[in-house]
Amino acid sequence: MTATYQPRMREDTIQTPMGIAEEEIWQDEDHRRSAFHEAAHAVICFVLYGEEVVRDVSLASAVDGPGGVSTFSKLPIPMVCRPSGGEPRRGNPAPVSSDAIVDAHGVLQYAGSVAEALLVSWEAKSADPIDELAQGRALADRAALFEVSKLVGRERNPETFYPEYWEEAARLLRAHWGGVMLLAETLARHGRISGTRCDQVLRSSQIGY
Repeated sequence: MTATYQPRMREDTIQTPMGIAEEEIWQDEDHRRSAFHEAAHAVICFVLYGEEVVRDVSLASAVDGPGGVSTFSKLPIPMVCRPSGGEPRRGNPAPVSSDAIVDAHGVLQYAGSVAEALLVSWEAKSADPIDELAQGRALADRAALFEVSKLVGRERNPETFYPEYWEEAARLLRAHWGGVMLLAETLARHGRISGTRCDQVLRSSQIGY
């Protein structure tokens, strides 16, 4: 088992409205923003779906490709759609809802862009991540939401902005920002981490679900 990552405090750290980050770990501003983008996806996945759901998390690179968060299931079921612990399955069907599955996935997919907006302003306005690279990541996330929603018959148009997903992602990320920061810094250092490592990092930041 790998050792739990502990953030290092140095005199040359920089203070931001959202916390402290080590300046030297970032190659450039887009490297920082993409790390927070993918970290936010992983944090929301941890919160909404639980542990042992993420397969790996990676940043875009020539070796690893476009990056992103992959899960063991192409359609993970959010915890609100699972049967209560200890109850027998027979006679107690899981409260699976297509709308709940799509809504959870919507919050998950919007989370990356919300995290980039939080780096600009704690208000997280949807117009904040406006550069071309950030827009490309946002469009890819909306396309992923479209594919999953189509799969369960609850279509979400990628051209439509869904403010309820943005607002819920912002609420959850603000509540767990320490975990986002810790995971983003871990990703910046390693480029790619396993789901097991991701769960370890988020448990060490005391995220509950």
